[in-house]
Amino acid sequence: LQVAKLLLNDVVVLYKELAICKGFSPDMLGLAAAVKVSYDRRELYRRVLGHVKDRLLSTIYWCEEELKRMKVDIPTSLQHVASNVEEYIRRGVRSDSTDKVPTEDSSTSAINEKYQSLMGSPTSPMFDSAELLHILKIMHSSLCNSGYSYVADGLLTDIIRRVAVFGLTLVPLDIRQESTRHTSALDAITRFLGVGSYAQWDEQTKINWLQSELSGKRPLFRTREIETLGFDSLVLDTLKTFETAASLGPGSIGAYVISQSRAASDVLAVMLLQKQFGMTAAKGNLMRVVPLFETLNDLNNAPEIISTLFSVPNYVGSVKGKQEIMVGYSDSAKDAGRLAASWALYESQEKMVEVAEKYKVDLTFFHGKGGTVGRGGNPALYRAVLAHPPRTVNGKFRVTEQGEMITQNFGSTGIAERTLDIYTAAVLAEQFVKHVDPKPEWRQRMKLLSEVSCDEYRTLIEKQEFISYFRKATPELELGSLNIGSRPSKRNPKGGIDSLRAIPWTFAWTQTRLHLPAWVGVGDALWAESPTPSKNDSLLTDMYNQWPFFREMIDLIAMTLSKTDYSISCNYELQLVDEKEEDLSALGIVVNKWS
Repeated sequence: LQVAKLLLNDVVVLYKELAICKGFSPDMLGLAAAVKVSYDRRELYRRVLGHVKDRLLSTIYWCEEELKRMKVDIPTSLQHVASNVEEYIRRGVRSDSTDKVPTEDSSTSAINEKYQSLMGSPTSPMFDSAELLHILKIMHSSLCNSGYSYVADGLLTDIIRRVAVFGLTLVPLDIRQESTRHTSALDAITRFLGVGSYAQWDEQTKINWLQSELSGKRPLFRTREIETLGFDSLVLDTLKTFETAASLGPGSIGAYVISQSRAASDVLAVMLLQKQFGMTAAKGNLMRVVPLFETLNDLNNAPEIISTLFSVPNYVGSVKGKQEIMVGYSDSAKDAGRLAASWALYESQEKMVEVAEKYKVDLTFFHGKGGTVGRGGNPALYRAVLAHPPRTVNGKFRVTEQGEMITQNFGSTGIAERTLDIYTAAVLAEQFVKHVDPKPEWRQRMKLLSEVSCDEYRTLIEKQEFISYFRKATPELELGSLNIGSRPSKRNPKGGIDSLRAIPWTFAWTQTRLHLPAWVGVGDALWAESPTPSKNDSLLTDMYNQWPFFREMIDLIAMTLSKTDYSISCNYELQLVDEKEEDLSALGIVVNKWS
């Protein structure tokens, strides 16, 4: 509704500008001939735009009627958009105004079917941005070929860019679901079909069955009978998500992100569930399936997983040789500590790029970062992009902007433009800067740093009493009850740190000013013993001076340490942890000794 309103206003202005009566391309003549009724007989650009305006107005009508049917209150900003018909007639939007008698061109009897199909009926809503883009590009090409390039490169070009960026939905939505939910759904389906338990099959058996079903034409079950098949509520919820996604118009859904991806079958499972509900590459409504690797083990195993995935011909053909992969910064840092997670992310992306190049797949990385350093954030956006591993950006960079960072980076027009300028400049510059490939001795040193820091970090958080201390010495439970997140604070209400989501984990330590996840274990790693201790300092100095990745990582950790305030975290402990609980008090001493 909002997009149709905005585009309608633009088209009204463009209609007034394009009073041109000559110099039309054959395609433009075909579009104009497809408009059966219009007052604009000679000004063919206006003839086509008048038809586009009618269809956009029909789209607004349709949206309002759908909202009324669903009993949804229309936002104040969108009220009276379509109901005030007189206003649109006064502005010349509708071609069926009563102050003139419409006439029909004699040439309409010989309309080329492709143009008639493209233009559609003036009363039919417009849902596909590709349809509108095609019309606008024909107009642009016609203007350029007729010597009106300066006109074509004005408002018409702006509208083309807006449609290309925002489509007709303004903001496409991503869907995110855990791999275990898909496994449960397919397990219920295979049990229903009597072919066994999908959840108990080994990986190769799963892949063989998934390939077979993806290649076949028959559905797994009759979709209309989904309620009568005896599936439990969680399975129904998973399946109905796909059913709903399949019913949405073009451009409504972007990617389907699979969290906790641990095997190639996790991706193929989502492809099969899409096929079950009619979402295929042939129909053009296939969602991008994006595996998310977010723990230390998942990142280390990711190259092998995608190698298995890319060896499935049907899959690579369906995605047309393009793959998006999401890497998680928050959960990997929570799992292994900031330093170990950073190195795992670096190496994993390097290896995944090598696999993609081997199979000739165009890879795009989706960086799941938060605002804080403990969640992968970096206030120095430009330097952060340039510090990524070589060949992992290549002009394509997708990143999450979450919570408080949305206001900080996009809270006003000026700040939003500045933020987008920085991202654009960095992504463009990344293709021309001389990348630094880590030297073998740097990699060896980073491996040692990673292992030592991870061991120290896990030694602390895996202590039996740590969970109790964390919940009592920080406002974690209170943060979990606040309405500031899109998901529950824990994946498993009865689980430990591993089931806790990264946002409350990081926010709790930030609130106490201890910032523990960002730096625990780093000091021990930097001063770890080595066979050649005399060269340690010079090696680290070389790494800092010559390697952007290492420099950015150390600078971020140093910045976080400068914000750490032991007096505040100690006060939280004194106020919230009972002195009689000796184990927790002793752990508090261990925790605070790091700062």
